[in-house]
Amino acid sequence: MTTPVRSNFRGARAWVALPQDQNREVLARTLERLGLQVTERDPDDTDFAAGSQDVVFVDADRDFLVMGSDIPHIALIGMEAPSRLARVVRHRAASVLMKPVRPTGIFTALFLAFNEHAIRQREMLDRESLSRRAEGRRVVVKAILKIMQENGLTDDEAYREMRVASMAKRISIEEFAAEVVAASTSSMRLAGTAAHERKTKQT
Repeated sequence: MTTPVRSNFRGARAWVALPQDQNREVLARTLERLGLQVTERDPDDTDFAAGSQDVVFVDADRDFLVMGSDIPHIALIGMEAPSRLARVVRHRAASVLMKPVRPTGIFTALFLAFNEHAIRQREMLDRESLSRRAEGRRVVVKAILKIMQENGLTDDEAYREMRVASMAKRISIEEFAAEVVAASTSSMRLAGTAAHERKTKQT
């Protein structure tokens, strides 16, 4: 699925964590003209409520705190030194602005930051979904093997049995497979405990 491109930022909440200077004044004024709700803070201010902001501006000329990985960060750079650029990369800022800040370029930084961050979030969700599906397939295979061993069925027959049973219970085949595997693990644990108790009594 293609992530939609966002170009309207009116109403978005911006946290501007910068020194109180001309750069901050120009940035805050321009953001307000673009329709954003601006909160100005000093760089060391940690009074940040996660989830209360939509974009964060930080000063890359000094070490900065990443205020939530689910929020796009825009880094302001005054000197193109490798160490400062590395800091931007390390903290995975979604966009950058060069100092001195001018009104021109702020919208572009917002556009890139919001859309790059949305793509990253989408890719992360896709990876998590693939991981869950891979785990689900692994559990299904384990359940099929268990049913085959217990009932003398082929793999196709065992899968059909699972599909019919999962439909009867109105759950996915992955959920049913997890129940089969869990029941098997529980039975093994109980059997092991009983064997240990018998051995203890004998001694």
